[in-house]
Amino acid sequence: MFLIRTAFWLTLIILLLPTNEQDQNRIYGTAEAALKDMRSFCVRNPGVCEKSGEAFEAFAQKAEFGARMLMDFVSDVASDSPVETAATQNDRKQSSFFRSDSRNTLTDDDVQPSWSGPSANSGI
Repeated sequence: MFLIRTAFWLTLIILLLPTNEQDQNRIYGTAEAALKDMRSFCVRNPGVCEKSGEAFEAFAQKAEFGARMLMDFVSDVASDSPVETAATQNDRKQSSFFRSDSRNTLTDDDVQPSWSGPSANSGI
């Protein structure tokens, strides 16, 4: 399968390569014009650039929060060693997103189903 994918991508790249110098110059000119247009985009549209900067900031904050949440989870799972002191465990619980003290809180009444289907002797 790897060879088929590699052959596909190599074929696609070869098909996109220019065949002569005239085509090559045209491709370079088009790429150069696109780069020049991208460089002056924020000059022409300052509002769009400002809004996209705000959106990127929000995205970065969410990514940072997600990474911190993942690191808290990994450290909680990895630090289940009995050598920890009570103070260290208390500090970890207060700062962790995944609190271990909220597990196994169901009572026996909570576990019992509140409804069951009709009995076999219902007379059908």
